[in-house]
Amino acid sequence: MIDTKQLWKRRYTQYVKEVRRYLKYMLNDHLLIALVFLLGGAAFVYSGWLSTLPANFPAFLIIALVLAIPLTNSQVQTLLKEPDLVFLLQVENKLTPYFQKAFVSSFVFQSYQLLLLSVGLAPLYVKASGNSFVAFGVLFAVLLLQKVWNLVMSWNVNFFDEPWARNADKVVRYFINFLFFYFIIKEATFILIVGMIVIMMLLLIYFQRATTNKSIKWERLIDLESRRMMTFYRIANLFTDVPKLKERVKRRRWLDWVTRMLTYSKNNAFGHLYLRTFLRSSDYFGMYLRLVVIGGLLLLYLPLDNGKVFVSLLFIYLTGYQLMTLWRQHSTKIWIDLYPVPREVRRKSFLRLVFVLLITQSVVYALFVLASGMLVHSLLSIIAAILFNYLLVFFYIKGKINKLI
Repeated sequence: MIDTKQLWKRRYTQYVKEVRRYLKYMLNDHLLIALVFLLGGAAFVYSGWLSTLPANFPAFLIIALVLAIPLTNSQVQTLLKEPDLVFLLQVENKLTPYFQKAFVSSFVFQSYQLLLLSVGLAPLYVKASGNSFVAFGVLFAVLLLQKVWNLVMSWNVNFFDEPWARNADKVVRYFINFLFFYFIIKEATFILIVGMIVIMMLLLIYFQRATTNKSIKWERLIDLESRRMMTFYRIANLFTDVPKLKERVKRRRWLDWVTRMLTYSKNNAFGHLYLRTFLRSSDYFGMYLRLVVIGGLLLLYLPLDNGKVFVSLLFIYLTGYQLMTLWRQHSTKIWIDLYPVPREVRRKSFLRLVFVLLITQSVVYALFVLASGMLVHSLLSIIAAILFNYLLVFFYIKGKINKLI
């Protein structure tokens, strides 16, 4: 008989061991030094920007929009595995203590992530409001209550089979999180704040009652855990081989015109392989689009002046750093060694793809800077980005690949 009370303890211990196993490769001395310099530079630019913050800057709006993202992106980490679909199904009605511990663990870990983001936004709030950091500490307590509400809501929605219900839930919760916290930091009228609380409670009661007689959707919970671990494995794959890394591909017919731009030839065999992997993998393609959009919006709306060039290069570096995992994507497949193509051609194909993607990102960023009415900074951005891309791809990333080879 399965001891459900000890099951979570064993699972969590195994999970911590698995994460520590790869973190020792990820958090090496070189990366920590780079992070220290990166955070130091970002803090310096951030401090300088705050000192020139205009009085009409929508600081409260931006803070609420940003914090609503981690609040909405709340999921209970259950640590379920595929065999559980068979072995735990028979004791489903006895798993309440297991899921309660999973809820508490998820809340603690995600609250820590929320704290880091809040610390970064606290100076902006203090500058815009004139209040002290203690006042923002009170606001963080409100964020923790919102996090609890979001975790409960997302857990209840997992009991629904309809995909539209889960998508609608995320949209609705994002706007509720945004409006509620915006009203709080804007010090809106008492009626508005109470009204939002009533709406949140009514939604919670409705979903609690709607899921009373519903059974656990094992396939969905297991799929969520698999996706979460694959994301971590993909990052760890930057530093070491991860045998457990699985691929998720999705055909995107509307991007077929991109692959047609690459001619069919022996020397383009790996070019086609890496290009199609990038376009059809949600991890790479989605990551690329998110960084392009987020960086572009920052360049468009934030009054950074000379800092726009730094922001552009920062996001280009983040993109290139994460695209390095594309080299390892097919490292465990023996059949690609059968290609009658020299290894040097494979390396050139990969570097050329990364360089084109980063140049495309640089052009988009320059257009965003130009749209903000800064022609000179737009030209400086594209010139600096081209030089930075060349050094990043053909020296830094190439050196990393040579070590892997």
